[in-house]
Amino acid sequence: MDRIPKYISILLILSFAGILSAQNDTYTVTANSWPSDFSSFESFRDTNASTSQGAVIVLLAALSIYSKNAEEGKKALIICLDANSLIADTSPNGYKGFNINRNTIDLVKRQLEQHPYLIGSYLPGSSFQNGYKPSNPPYTFSLTSNRFSGTEESGQKKLFLPSSGADTPRPVTVKRNAKGIWKASEFSSLLVGIKKPATSNPADDL
Repeated sequence: MDRIPKYISILLILSFAGILSAQNDTYTVTANSWPSDFSSFESFRDTNASTSQGAVIVLLAALSIYSKNAEEGKKALIICLDANSLIADTSPNGYKGFNINRNTIDLVKRQLEQHPYLIGSYLPGSSFQNGYKPSNPPYTFSLTSNRFSGTEESGQKKLFLPSSGADTPRPVTVKRNAKGIWKASEFSSLLVGIKKPATSNPADDL
């Protein structure tokens, strides 16, 4: 009689482990090129934003552009962010009738000004030792999910992107819009500071 409860317990443990294993997945996104301005970003967005994992990399590309050119980067962010991060704006400051809401754009501006090397830490080839300077494309990104990440079918998913300057991957939540395009909904953790890059000793150059 004692064997039955033990057998059931083992089955429950194995089933639970199987569920966890199935929900802790890895997703690979390969970018053969990397957009350097808004003109190259639009086609990049169209190519990659049809999947949840691709949308995270699209957001990263928009932030990368912003770190080099705020005006071009702002337009890139407008077309890759979920509607909750946007406001109507038909003035010349907007793009296609929209702009980024104040809280979101202030966070992006403040964090990238304080940590200009931050976005580089998410790109392949970067490291604390090399000042977070990435290698040249093509890039291959590996993202992960967990059992709380949601599903593709629900239209909302949380994925985790590693940084070479942080101990753990950082979450980004993306949502699928009515046209089937995935857009970034919550990404504040992506903008948290990282370990400061190594600085060279001036005496080394003597």
